[in-house]
Amino acid sequence: MKIAILGIGAIGTAIANQLAKHSAHELYLYNRSARPDLSIKVNGQASLIKTPVQTSFDEIPNLDWLIICLKEHQFEAALPTLHKLVNQAQQIAVIRNGLRHKAPLLDIVAEERILECLIDCPTQPLGNGVYEQLRPGIIRAPQSDLGAAFKGLFNTNEMQVVLSDDFKTESWKKLCESAALGAILCLSGETCWIFEDERLQRLYADLLNESITVARADGAKIEEGFDEQMLKKLLAYPPHKGSSMLTDRLNGRAIELGAKNGIISKVAKEQGTATPLNDLVVALLSHTNAS
Repeated sequence: MKIAILGIGAIGTAIANQLAKHSAHELYLYNRSARPDLSIKVNGQASLIKTPVQTSFDEIPNLDWLIICLKEHQFEAALPTLHKLVNQAQQIAVIRNGLRHKAPLLDIVAEERILECLIDCPTQPLGNGVYEQLRPGIIRAPQSDLGAAFKGLFNTNEMQVVLSDDFKTESWKKLCESAALGAILCLSGETCWIFEDERLQRLYADLLNESITVARADGAKIEEGFDEQMLKKLLAYPPHKGSSMLTDRLNGRAIELGAKNGIISKVAKEQGTATPLNDLVVALLSHTNAS
């Protein structure tokens, strides 16, 4: 398979590392900025990814797969590049947070060629272009022929592809949890130690339940007691655990606001559902993104 990855950050690097281990694949890596050395540590073992990262998009081969690892707010600036890459790809996988993954591409590619994916793969930068994958990754995608073909690209225990009969519910569950956690950590500038404060536990639960209401109205089948499961999970986190939103804010990068609390507020407005807490998060953090 000829496979290209667009977006060589933490997730793009983790996926590239797994695909590079498959000798039958021909891998192409594309990124807006240069990445001279690409390495990642998994289970204490460092791997150097020898495939060069290309920043020129003038000569693109015919591709079996294009895997897009961009954040929601990066798509608009990447549209000229996406046009070039998508035109050369038979099948496209979009891996990012949030909902409606296909939307930015529907003007340039047929919907049936796009696979929406979620990923749970904690990967953190160690500095000097080196990343560490903290545990095996799980990619979730809809149960379909396209999903099955994508699953067949991976033959490693370090990156599992799970196909779901109810991708909408899977997407909403991850969104509700990550938006509530990310918002509170990002606004406070602190890690999970702050949830020792019962007031912030209640705020987390309120944010979570507000989002669950929107999710259910959108057709997600979120079971009763999900909020209690998530609060129990929250309280089991180590004090130093952060979130991607917090990391981006502390490093002066744009926050995935539109893909998290922003999309919750947007869907709620379409339904006529009130989401005062998520709206407040969007109002406050949008100024951070603007700066």
